[in-house]
Amino acid sequence: MENEIEPDVIWEQRVKDIEAEKEGRVITSPGFSFSGGGFLLPYHLGVAQFLIEKGYIKETTPLAGTSAGAIVSAVIASGATMDEALKVGKILGNDCRLNGTAFRLGAALRDLLAEHLPDDTHTKSNGRVRVAITQILWRPRGLLVDQFDSKEDLINAVVASSFIPGYAAPRPATIFRNRLCVDGGLTLFMPPTSASKTVRVCAFPASWFRLQGIEISPDCNPENRATRRELLKWAREPGEDEIFDRLFQMGYLDAAVWGEQNPVEVIVADESPLVENGSEK
Repeated sequence: MENEIEPDVIWEQRVKDIEAEKEGRVITSPGFSFSGGGFLLPYHLGVAQFLIEKGYIKETTPLAGTSAGAIVSAVIASGATMDEALKVGKILGNDCRLNGTAFRLGAALRDLLAEHLPDDTHTKSNGRVRVAITQILWRPRGLLVDQFDSKEDLINAVVASSFIPGYAAPRPATIFRNRLCVDGGLTLFMPPTSASKTVRVCAFPASWFRLQGIEISPDCNPENRATRRELLKWAREPGEDEIFDRLFQMGYLDAAVWGEQNPVEVIVADESPLVENGSEK
């Protein structure tokens, strides 16, 4: 289905997806969208740690993400802790530092997701997590997916969302549901959630982009911010474990600054009634 408001965005709505949504639960409380960021993934994990710890993200909170943001969204939905995710991220970083990143990142990421995500991750993600992918034929268009048939289908979506040609595999694109696709950040850097309000989280300073609505980013805490050169380097090449820890702490502190200005009792106070199976809950 094409989005009438944003014609460059395609909604992956198969018949069984529509039926699943009818049986599901519509959540209109604030959702959180995580940007692409490459190996700045620990920044997102730090933000998520604060949001979960302080009650902003609950078991039903809508999530969305591109690339690194898609990974963290799936991890949150799976029920894993952010500390566990950080340890797995360090495993990926160490692997890429020792064996190289070019042409093999996609396979390494797939193996780790298959090993560490629970088997029911896809059911926990259905209707809650939106993964952004870029479909490249016949022209680049954003593709949003929020229903997954299996754990493998979810992993395929996340890997497609993270597919940077030259990094992920020795080919210019990947196949997702019979479509040629690449990294979701090309068209949907911070995709919308299913909530009435989406809080956008960017691993790069919001001032770098002409994008509206970025609320949590390194701009929240300039004194704690890394330099432009450091962030760009760490996004492309995985840093040592100490860098991952630093990024995690940066994300946590930036989210804490945002939290001071947006108390949880205020930001969730505007949520509309939950609707389940067509009736108010």
